[in-house]
Amino acid sequence: MSNSSNSLDTLISISGTIAGIALALVGILSSKSAITRIETLADDVFLFASIGHLLVVVIGYIAQRDSEKPYGKKLISLAEKIFSVSLIAIVVGAFIMVYTEF
Repeated sequence: MSNSSNSLDTLISISGTIAGIALALVGILSSKSAITRIETLADDVFLFASIGHLLVVVIGYIAQRDSEKPYGKKLISLAEKIFSVSLIAIVVGAFIMVYTEF
């Protein structure tokens, strides 16, 4: 369980940081006076990604607290899957922002 605990610690700390960055991007995009439909889409993608990362923090905390219970490993797996999907969403949002500006 030590390996799972180390990966869970990493997921929790990284997810908090990435959620903060994604929310900062949402704030920056929202502060522009004229926002296009594509920028709104990127804004929404970053917002949902940050919600996913915040869920990873919560689920990771619960998984650490209840690591000895039977559902502890399922929570760890769920946190890893949500982290992966949220990370992919941030990459998609970045591609939307970068490649639709031209």
